[in-house]
Amino acid sequence: MNTPVGYWRRTSLRAKLIISVLIMTIPLVGMLLYNNYYAIHVVRDQVADSYKNMLNLYTNQSDSKLDDIDSYMRTVAGTGYDLLSLSQEATEGGYYSAKIYLFNKLNNDINLYDPVSSFFVYTDHRQDFFNISKNNPTAIKENEIIQNYMIDYIHSELFSTGSSSKVWKFVRINQENYLIDIVRSGDAYLGTLISTDELVKPLRSLQIGEEGEVLLANRQGEPISTSKLVNEYGIELQQKINEYYISGTNKKFLVVGAPSQRGDFSLNALIPDQYILANLPYLQSIVWFITIAAFLFIPMGLYAMRQSVLVPLYRLLRTMKKVREGDWSSRVELSNTSGEFQLMGIAFNAMMSEVERLRINVYEEQLNKQKEELQRLQLQVNPHFFLNTLNIIYNLAKIKNYDLILEMTMSLIEYFRFMFRSNTSFVPLKDELEHTLNYLKIQNLRFPDKLKWTIHSPDYLLDVPIPPLVIQSFVENSIKHAVTLDEPLTINVQIEFLIEEHGSRMKISIRDTGPGYKNDILEKLQAGRSVENERGEHTGIWNVERRLRLLYGEVASIVYENDKDAHGAKIEMIIPTNPGLEETR
Repeated sequence: MNTPVGYWRRTSLRAKLIISVLIMTIPLVGMLLYNNYYAIHVVRDQVADSYKNMLNLYTNQSDSKLDDIDSYMRTVAGTGYDLLSLSQEATEGGYYSAKIYLFNKLNNDINLYDPVSSFFVYTDHRQDFFNISKNNPTAIKENEIIQNYMIDYIHSELFSTGSSSKVWKFVRINQENYLIDIVRSGDAYLGTLISTDELVKPLRSLQIGEEGEVLLANRQGEPISTSKLVNEYGIELQQKINEYYISGTNKKFLVVGAPSQRGDFSLNALIPDQYILANLPYLQSIVWFITIAAFLFIPMGLYAMRQSVLVPLYRLLRTMKKVREGDWSSRVELSNTSGEFQLMGIAFNAMMSEVERLRINVYEEQLNKQKEELQRLQLQVNPHFFLNTLNIIYNLAKIKNYDLILEMTMSLIEYFRFMFRSNTSFVPLKDELEHTLNYLKIQNLRFPDKLKWTIHSPDYLLDVPIPPLVIQSFVENSIKHAVTLDEPLTINVQIEFLIEEHGSRMKISIRDTGPGYKNDILEKLQAGRSVENERGEHTGIWNVERRLRLLYGEVASIVYENDKDAHGAKIEMIIPTNPGLEETR
């Protein structure tokens, strides 16, 4: 019965030991990793909550400032009639007087609002624009860029109108990011620009690690204040900022945000993950040390187990395999292993020595029995064959055919000389063929014109030793069961040389043109069962098979079949050309 290799791999002791060790260690390592993950998650939650509260506080303060600025602008545009008068002045003198008054007012009030970068006023019907900047007025060229952008922006009517609370919009002018708010009175507009970098400047001093950052982002997840980390590390600024998350490619950052209630932007903090985990130096180190140690010690433990258990066991299995393949002299060496395996090795070697001794005795007994059987076969003389032969000689003497008498007598002498050999297990192929030829000559005199034969063998095989009577027995069986007085019988003996993987072989083919084997007889022969009946027929076939098994074991083979072309029996024997090696094996 052949067992699949995969089955042995699954059921082997090595697989079971590895699975047992992994079952014991993997849950522990998994629990440590889970505890480490849980601890990191808790710390991140706490840090995220802390920063989110702080960002919400600052965002509320910023929204309050933005609300104050928006209220101031609406007061200037409506209640105080400052902007309305600028829009309604019809004369040039009155317009410029209102313009100077509004300019001075804005210039004085701009210092009251820290985030404001500049105020600007635009009168549509006069196409007049003027700008009031804090501390450091912009250059002429930059002022022109801002003026052109603001005029286009006002004409596009992208700014908020009505009662919307989120009146502050994001604009980018000349690579600078601003928040903008515009109010209108008639055809006059009052606007405020706030630099986003100035808005987050108070938060730059937060303790968020050496590589941390605070920035503003719009609804599309784009930074609207100066940021070095977003593009460098591929950080995503999600629109949903109610919960924290981890982002970054080459380096991980904890992203925490707080949305503004006065504008379409949010305040975000990027905290390096390693800065957060720095609060867990000992726990994280211990967990990783235990995890790495576990993965290191598992192979070491498995290696030690292999050396102490599996290696001795594999030695024993290899020796048993050699014994199964026929090497009965194999012994196992387990002197450097544990005491149990040493005791097992001593017991196994002692058992194999006893088995080898018994096997030698049985083998010698089989050889002796085989020799006795061979001698009995050689001494067996079919009385009918003997009497028929003498009767043929008698009839030839009556007709005084002395030449045939001489030929018949000489063939009979050579036949019985070969049969009466003793203590002979092998004979040269040429002697076996000559003995078969003598037998055929005798039978040809018995059945004149009813028997034909051909014998072909390469000359280089004539000295190859074979068991005696292996060819003559099958030829005799063909004559006994196939010769009739109606049709002549042709017997063909063909010898061939074969080269196979395990050594050279000789194939002996014997065919006849008789009726062939009966179906029941052929089935028994092909199954390797004895076909000897109560009268002793087929004794020669059974004897040949038994001697081949004793001399060659499983190396020799006999195939029986009926030849479909010649309509007769066909026998093919394959035996080694060097029986001495096979017998030693």
